[in-house]
Amino acid sequence: MESFWGLEVYIDLSEASVNAGSTESQLDATAGRITVTADRSVDHVLDRLPNQALATWTPAEQSGAASPHAIRVRCPGGRSGDQATESMVLIDADGLTIVVITGDQLPFVQEHLAEDVRPDVMVVATDDAARVQAWARQESNTAILPRRMVLPSASGSSDVDGSNAHRIDHNTMAVSASGLKDQPMQWFWMTDQPWQMKASLVELFDAMEAACQKSQQVFAKLSAKQLNFRPSNGTHTPRWNAEHMMGRQLLFFSQIYHAIDNQIPVMDQNPKQMRPDYTPAHPEWDGVEEARQMQRVSDFCRRFAYLLQGIEPEDKAPGSRWPTLQALMKQMQRHYGEHTTNTIAKFELVDFPDE
Repeated sequence: MESFWGLEVYIDLSEASVNAGSTESQLDATAGRITVTADRSVDHVLDRLPNQALATWTPAEQSGAASPHAIRVRCPGGRSGDQATESMVLIDADGLTIVVITGDQLPFVQEHLAEDVRPDVMVVATDDAARVQAWARQESNTAILPRRMVLPSASGSSDVDGSNAHRIDHNTMAVSASGLKDQPMQWFWMTDQPWQMKASLVELFDAMEAACQKSQQVFAKLSAKQLNFRPSNGTHTPRWNAEHMMGRQLLFFSQIYHAIDNQIPVMDQNPKQMRPDYTPAHPEWDGVEEARQMQRVSDFCRRFAYLLQGIEPEDKAPGSRWPTLQALMKQMQRHYGEHTTNTIAKFELVDFPDE
């Protein structure tokens, strides 16, 4: 599971990991990634605060003031002899509750959910879709049926009504709290293979991301004071330029993705255009964090690029005001260069802060 903030949770329910008897979850603090196995009890929070270089993995009762981006991971876990007594992980992130479970543990899922909690997504590791469908038909399970049930593509055929059954030929699916709120239960069969981007799109994405990386290298060197510097020549602050570049790309791509899949909301984080109207979104962020925000948007655009399947670079994308997808991506590339150049020029002003 990957969040917009850039935190990642990897769940390993495999028999090999259980039998290996690992004693600790594995944290990659730099990447913000935790790998959790189901052979021990876990109730931890994965988080990374703004301006903090490393992610933290903290017991929930010790996590204190978590950020809005924190991810809570719970595994009832424990071991009995050489076997895990539970193979279930519950994830609370960005207003969603996600359950990852093996098929043989479905009868026990209810006892691990808080009262009145309905999972938003349930990912079932199974080779028997019929067994999961039979469980879902039981009246006693009605209150805890997820809004989305996700099964491996190899788990068998579906007897679910066609309008509620979906097959996905790759391994990524967008979910959001706002998108799932009023949705009836949907069934998804997914493969474990990543979506393959066509060469023409790869070239455009690579160029856009390279321009973003060059901008990040400039802004990451700045302090919060330097980012908030108001030039005496009446131009925008360096921070405005960072927010503007990031905000335009996020808005334009989220408009396209939302038009194709409403699980992705339209995200408008653009700063006000006129200097007197501008208020920085995060005046305390240093340059490294502003650079991370640019990277988060870059990751977002590529993560959900599978939604561009069937759209040629010369086509007008759904939900977009740009004449072609290619025109948008080339403009984003130029846009990073233009505003980064404008920002570098401010460094030569006599009143630019030294640190």
